[in-house]
Amino acid sequence: MKRFTAILLALVLGLGLAACSNQGTSPSWEEQYEQGTGLLSEEKYDEAIDAFTAAIEVDPAHPEVYAARGDAYRQLGKLEEATQDYEKALELNANDGDTAVKLADILVEQGKIEEAAGILENLVQQYPDNTTYSEKLNEIRQTAGTLPPIPDDGIQREVVEISNGDELTELVEQSYTESLRNLEIHLGDGDYNVNSLFLMNAENVSFIGTGKTRLVSTSGIETIISMYNCDNVLLYGLVMGHDLDPIESCSTGVVELLSSKNMKIVGCDIYGCGLQGISADSSSFTVDSSTIRDCSQHGVLIYASQGTFDNCTFSGNCYQYSSNPVFRITDAASAVTLNNCSILDNPAQAKYLLTSGASDWTENNTIERGNAWQ
Repeated sequence: MKRFTAILLALVLGLGLAACSNQGTSPSWEEQYEQGTGLLSEEKYDEAIDAFTAAIEVDPAHPEVYAARGDAYRQLGKLEEATQDYEKALELNANDGDTAVKLADILVEQGKIEEAAGILENLVQQYPDNTTYSEKLNEIRQTAGTLPPIPDDGIQREVVEISNGDELTELVEQSYTESLRNLEIHLGDGDYNVNSLFLMNAENVSFIGTGKTRLVSTSGIETIISMYNCDNVLLYGLVMGHDLDPIESCSTGVVELLSSKNMKIVGCDIYGCGLQGISADSSSFTVDSSTIRDCSQHGVLIYASQGTFDNCTFSGNCYQYSSNPVFRITDAASAVTLNNCSILDNPAQAKYLLTSGASDWTENNTIERGNAWQ
């Protein structure tokens, strides 16, 4: 009987030890995660997803596992599942900028541009010293062709629909004899061939394009639009420039501001062969989410003016006069500020030049790449 009891006790202990041993060999979430990352690197995406799912079942509190499983889902083209995993990873770790950028990318792939831009705008505010986020935001807005919101100053305006360049020229020429005030001029898609639009004494006038509205000229001696003694004029969603081969010469610029104030350029694409994309004399203005590109002499020419550029891109400027700077700023009354702008692939030998007492130049979070001066 004693022998039987001893044998039974040994069996019980053996089973207990075996059970403990089996529990000890159950993979931890770390082991499952490491297995998943190995499979992911081997492009075995379905198996990686199984490993990451097993890790989550063991312990669902680790954001890196969701982010990694999102990567695997994305590789398989399962965008909704990837989106959910990236969102869960950010819920567990709101400071994961890399995953936030991945989420923004995948939202763009799904056509959810504003959601993607919102994520990146939050990152720019949260990490103002990290230029990667502002660069990505600019990239998304430009490649997706999205426009920022139309500025709302609370002023009521009469809406006017304009369908072609002749109608637009005729309307602008009214400013020679009578002041244009409180107008919102809507322009559709396509080309508006113009001949040196010259707007005078206008107040509270908005030119609203679609992002595919093109104010263009085939003559290098015509400024696309000049504005003199104007107040609170908005150029929005417009592509403006000279449709000429770069080897041809221009004798004027694209947008000209003269003795004007509170001018706004938003969501515009300003391009050459204009001598300069924007020139300002004795004016104040802001430029937001716009591109100034491929201008032969300067990107921006400033005299006794104050200008602020937010989320803008300057590229390919000074190709004909590479000894010139992208920005030429003259007179002590001038002040220029750049916020979250990209300066890319300019043949210019200098970013900016201050002359005749000008000294007020400010930059915040500028991205520079591929420029001749670098």
